[in-house]
Amino acid sequence: MENTMKSSLNPLLGALLTVALIMLGGCTEEARNKISRTTDNFLGEDLRVSYIDGGQIVKTWTVKDGKITSGKDDSGNATGYYYFWSVETGYVQAPIERTIIEEILPAR
Repeated sequence: MENTMKSSLNPLLGALLTVALIMLGGCTEEARNKISRTTDNFLGEDLRVSYIDGGQIVKTWTVKDGKITSGKDDSGNATGYYYFWSVETGYVQAPIERTIIEEILPAR
């Protein structure tokens, strides 16, 4: 009886996996990105972003329960600007070369 049950589960598991892959493959890249961004929204962090010029902090922003994104080159390295939504000013673009990002830890 155990062998019969195992042999009936294998085709079922294979069929479910095939259907899941077809559904995911049928999504456009934009749809997959939207799903990913939605998931990221649940995993946001509190961050402090500082712009530095001449060794001094010129401007600081706070990101509450959010994410900071950037463009990527062919190697996957961040290039150009960080993009984020700050509490103080709304949408911000800050050059990567002059930006520091710190996590704001909750008070204990």
